[in-house]
Amino acid sequence: MRNVILVSVLAATMTVGALSAFAGPPATGTWKSTNGDFDEGREASSWAAGDFLGTGNVLHAESWSGSALGGDWKILCPEVSSVTLLFDAVFGGNGQRGYLIEYTGGTIVLDGAGPWAGGDASYVGIIQSYVETRTVQYVGGVKVGSVSNHSVTAVLQGYTTCMSWGVGNGVWLGESPGVKPAGYPDFSDASCNAGPTDGHWGDIRDLTISTGGTGCQVPVQESTWGAVKSLYRE
Repeated sequence: MRNVILVSVLAATMTVGALSAFAGPPATGTWKSTNGDFDEGREASSWAAGDFLGTGNVLHAESWSGSALGGDWKILCPEVSSVTLLFDAVFGGNGQRGYLIEYTGGTIVLDGAGPWAGGDASYVGIIQSYVETRTVQYVGGVKVGSVSNHSVTAVLQGYTTCMSWGVGNGVWLGESPGVKPAGYPDFSDASCNAGPTDGHWGDIRDLTISTGGTGCQVPVQESTWGAVKSLYRE
């Protein structure tokens, strides 16, 4: 099953004095990890109360070069604020359940040396809204797989440039009490401090990042996610 994390990043207009601190906005263009333009990624989500679907869980995702994390992009520490059951198609212990997961807080970072390079060492956005739809597969009453779609908006300080970030195939690979393999991000708390020991981890692949254009507006949640929610209404 293919899944999409879609991140729309809005750059906020700054005063002339503040703009002097910035070398330049990201270059305009579209780049794909499947073309080798930049690295795909890995994620680790800490559990606030030992629950794969619990509020208070914190997401930490970074690009993965094959030997190092975070060289191209990062999603740092959005916290789950609500979890809503969208559908339940589990019968006799077999089938799928879908959930709408909303996050609050966190930041996104693009490294300034990426193909979007425009002069800044990095481009940092404050997340404004973050919604994930997660489908969990069960066999014999046991969870055997999970895939996710993520949609995020953020505000990038310093410019009026619009950016969009698409990630395909967010895939759950394991969770506590198993041991998270080396090469995955730390479990983090909502302040981005390492320390939590329980959680789940996975890969996020098939990314597309586009930058360019001006005059973006942060959409309201209803218009942004209404189409997603309507997929699960009977």
